[in-house]
Amino acid sequence: MLRPMNLLARFFGGITERIAAVVLAIAAAQFPVYFLAYGNTLAGAQMEAEVRYRELLAEAAQLHLDVEDFVGHHENNADAVFQASGRIHRTTIERHRRYTAMQDALRSAPAWERPLALARNFDPAIHAATRFEPGLPLTLEAGAYALAGILLAWMLTSLLGLAFRGSGARRADGFR
Repeated sequence: MLRPMNLLARFFGGITERIAAVVLAIAAAQFPVYFLAYGNTLAGAQMEAEVRYRELLAEAAQLHLDVEDFVGHHENNADAVFQASGRIHRTTIERHRRYTAMQDALRSAPAWERPLALARNFDPAIHAATRFEPGLPLTLEAGAYALAGILLAWMLTSLLGLAFRGSGARRADGFR
């Protein structure tokens, strides 16, 4: 026979599982929207880095130097002003290389690898500049991520349920 507390626990347990499934499905379905917004922000940052890098290439070419030699002349100059500009130029080169590699990795990642590709190529500055607006994406990819969210909710609520039921069963055995 079911006791009223058992019925209440089963009722709230069922509601908790459903709420967790809906929340995680909606959250997971947002990933393609965020990925696109992040990718667009990264593309803008990469384009700006590309412009700055091309400026360095042009200046170096006018002096018959490659970019590394050009920047090295600045960094190794005795004048602190030139050293400072050398550090700025070095940062420009590093940003260009990093953003280009990040963009290539994100663009070439298939849909099922995108969360890992984003985690490996995550940049807090790009994230801070990203203007993410949650939406209701109605794409196959968003549906797959929503399904993954539902499965994750089911696994988490099942594991939590086992943990609580297991500890409750042990306590009940101890009182007999």
